[in-house]
Amino acid sequence: MRTFLLSGLFLVLSVVSVHAEESINGVGSYVWNATESKYASGAYATAQTMEITKLEENFIAVSQNVTLVGGQNFSWNIESPFDGVLRHASAWMSFGFKRTGPNAIHNKYKMDDGQEGEETFIISPKKVVIEGHSFKDGKKMPYVEVWDRVEKK
Repeated sequence: MRTFLLSGLFLVLSVVSVHAEESINGVGSYVWNATESKYASGAYATAQTMEITKLEENFIAVSQNVTLVGGQNFSWNIESPFDGVLRHASAWMSFGFKRTGPNAIHNKYKMDDGQEGEETFIISPKKVVIEGHSFKDGKKMPYVEVWDRVEKK
């Protein structure tokens, strides 16, 4: 009986472990949650949307539309392998992506004005949380962005 219980427990733990490692499909539409997001230097935007149109084992396609605090709008998009190589996503911004886990993506970014940063995307069924930092005047400025998944009608 004890062997049967231990075997059953091992089977349950194995199934839970396999499901914990499964990748969540992050393809979808997201809206920035200004209330839950936190920035050491203050929020730079008043509104943002993000579309992840492709997310494969070795590739991502993602875009954002951003309304800055001053009212200026801009957008960027990129299709990139997970190789860490910086590629332009707009006329002034580049990203390099690497997959770090089934539901985690790390990127480095650089703007043409020299500002740089790093981020880690954690993808869950209902949101994407981006933990990162930029550098301002040589000082590390941490932030957390929360993006809620939205269903398109």
